[in-house]
Amino acid sequence: MKKSIFWIVLAALISFTACQKPEVLLPPTANKGINNMTVYSTWEGYHTADDTGFPSVIDYEKHTITVQVPYTLPVESDNVQKLEDYTKVWVHFNLDDNAYIEPKLTTIDLTQTYHVTLTDQKKERSEWTIKATLAKSSACDIESFSIPSLGLSAVIDKAGATASLIYFNELQNVFGEVVLSPHATIVPDPATTAFWCSPDSPKEFTVIAQDGVTSRKWKLQQTEPARVEEGIRSNSAQMLWAYKLSAVGVSTLDMTTGIAATDDYLILNTRGEDPIILDAKKGTPVGTLNLGSIKGATSSYYMTSDHKGHIIINNRVPDDGGVFRVWRMRDINSTPELFIEYATTDVYGDHISVWGDVYGDATVQAAYCGWTSTGSTSTLTWTVKGGVTESMQPYWCQISGVGGWTNGDAIRLGTDTYSDFLASGYSTNKLTWVDGASNEAQNYIQGVLTNNEGMKAIDAVEFNGLKYAAATMETFFTWGVAGGMWVIEARYPQTFSGSLELDASLDPDCVVYDLDRGEGGYGIYGGRANDGTNGNAIQDVKLHVTSDGYFMYAFFMFCNGYVGCIQFDCIAQ
Repeated sequence: MKKSIFWIVLAALISFTACQKPEVLLPPTANKGINNMTVYSTWEGYHTADDTGFPSVIDYEKHTITVQVPYTLPVESDNVQKLEDYTKVWVHFNLDDNAYIEPKLTTIDLTQTYHVTLTDQKKERSEWTIKATLAKSSACDIESFSIPSLGLSAVIDKAGATASLIYFNELQNVFGEVVLSPHATIVPDPATTAFWCSPDSPKEFTVIAQDGVTSRKWKLQQTEPARVEEGIRSNSAQMLWAYKLSAVGVSTLDMTTGIAATDDYLILNTRGEDPIILDAKKGTPVGTLNLGSIKGATSSYYMTSDHKGHIIINNRVPDDGGVFRVWRMRDINSTPELFIEYATTDVYGDHISVWGDVYGDATVQAAYCGWTSTGSTSTLTWTVKGGVTESMQPYWCQISGVGGWTNGDAIRLGTDTYSDFLASGYSTNKLTWVDGASNEAQNYIQGVLTNNEGMKAIDAVEFNGLKYAAATMETFFTWGVAGGMWVIEARYPQTFSGSLELDASLDPDCVVYDLDRGEGGYGIYGGRANDGTNGNAIQDVKLHVTSDGYFMYAFFMFCNGYVGCIQFDCIAQ
């Protein structure tokens, strides 16, 4: 009986205590009550908590919160702000658990001062002042540093405040071009004050922020940065520039066919006109290339470059007669010299691609580019040894196992005649890895295929121990995907597979860069979206590795559209 009474009483106690409001337990230690405060612009009663808010500086000793409104907005502009422009902003507090502010603030006027009471986790109350001020930027970084007269660009390490030049001779009485944090200044200014520098004696500069108070010492040094283990440094890709062809001097529609790249320049070939020379790092025009007697609408039909930056030009047959010709130039100041002559009745010349050095060892490959009902996957390869073409009669091969195409491009992945190679063309649009000995397709990456575009230009190069390929695709019509460009790791054929869908997240693992094609893939950089429909889907892509081996550039061009530059590096950070 006593046991029964005990259990009845215990059950009643448990039931009673379960209905009680639990006691709020404080953590062993409380924080400072207010952790952060941000304000956001409002419009018509709406607001958003995104990354455009103004931060605050909290003084825990004086109990003040100061909203930091940028002095200029955007910060790089000259648009000086006024607090009067922010008379209604939404305020967001980040408080400790169980802390609160009275009166409760939802929106505030940044021209006013507010006094609030904070009750913290310990139920202790304190008085705080909230105000706003125009705050000039405290950023004092060097974004880029170059010496144009020597074609040198420094590697910037913001964490270490160093700009490193891969150059080991003494610099005497040189000038530099520098890009700083917005509205910052540099002392001495390398653009107006000549300076000296050597591997043993770095040059120091002081960068002063917009606020005139914050400054940082920077060191210009001559050294060789460490590299990542192999290939491209992850997330190093950045678009340096992109301009419409019409903005850099191309005045004729439908005639721009190819691009050639050196360490310093990108050359745009427009049929029948002097090619336009652009600054490779800026995209600005610096002159034109003199082709002499070979200039013509069909004689200087296409242009590319080899891995050393030598320029290669070719005609198109049979439009320019029955002899396919290729010329080479050491640099932009050279005279074209005839390099290859080959009599043929077939159609060649829309593209040629080079692996290696045409003044050393190289393979030069041209794909059949005629329009036939069944298509053709034949290519020609010339082998160069010691700067001499082994034979004017090329090695002819027909790719099997990929289906037919009528217009494309191909590049060997080595300087041997039978090196594996990559090929692509309209309308299969398969970037195919081909066994160089058997000429059989090993694997492929499927391009976007709506029957309204063509993958007609490819290139490849070795960078920091890995091979990379690039391919472009452009629409033929006023519809269809446009202006696609991909940079792809070409390690081995087994991983060279997948499909280049419109959703870049679905691209194969071997894709390391995908040019934005805009909503629906209908074009940002292609001709259709810009100066004129690219009826022949003329396009080009060029990978170039700088002579120091630290940077790889992917240049793209879409006829009647854009020309642009993506930079990659292999610098260990």
